[in-house]
Amino acid sequence: MNIIGKWKVKKIGVFQPDFSTKMCTPQEIEALEDFEDAEEYLKMASAIAEFLPDGTMNTLFPVTKELENQLLEEGKEIVDGFAIMDTTTWKKENEEYFCDTKINGEILGEKVSSFEKLVIEDDCILFNNMLLEKLEK
Repeated sequence: MNIIGKWKVKKIGVFQPDFSTKMCTPQEIEALEDFEDAEEYLKMASAIAEFLPDGTMNTLFPVTKELENQLLEEGKEIVDGFAIMDTTTWKKENEEYFCDTKINGEILGEKVSSFEKLVIEDDCILFNNMLLEKLEK
């Protein structure tokens, strides 16, 4: 699979009261009653992951006219109505894809890589608790 291109959120993992995660579409989140975190999840679900050929991955969010000036003042780049909110790197090793989460740490005194494997599943990418589907095929 070629990951170059823009990917939208198909499903996002919603944390449940029993500490499990349930994958939900944005429409399913909107339909949940008395879900106080719905707005935050829907904001995350509006993100676009853009994988570029140079090994860069941008996280893009749609920009409203009300937010545009504020984001420009903060130094955010806006392209085609989307703000680049984060940039990281991705790589391919042994026919598997990995993306830098920028989370550094160690387990039992041994340094752990900040790169997380991208799980390819039914022409979608599972990454960072989100199932992404390609926008342009």
